[in-house]
Amino acid sequence: MFEERGPAQRRNDRSGALQRTEVRRVWVDLAVAYPRPAGRPPRAVPDGVDLQSRVPGELLGWRRTTTGEWVGWVCVPISQGEEIRYVYQYVAAAALSPRDDVPDRR
Repeated sequence: MFEERGPAQRRNDRSGALQRTEVRRVWVDLAVAYPRPAGRPPRAVPDGVDLQSRVPGELLGWRRTTTGEWVGWVCVPISQGEEIRYVYQYVAAAALSPRDDVPDRR
């Protein structure tokens, strides 16, 4: 991942996730998190949910899956036409990268 998961984290009482004491700004590659099925040609749906862009998000913590992979608990904006909704979800570590354009927040 980005760095060690040490004393700057605690376990969330509700989800059990390792939660950072400071929020880490990240890029979330939705095309990696939601890969398109192989062999299916793209079809434009203007009012559809955009799951193929790279969006800014906030990494709130890490969790191990039953297969040993790491996933990040993130808050990410998802757009549908003109509407933007903020969702909290687990995202595969491969879809996350550090974001240096703004400082992390506590």
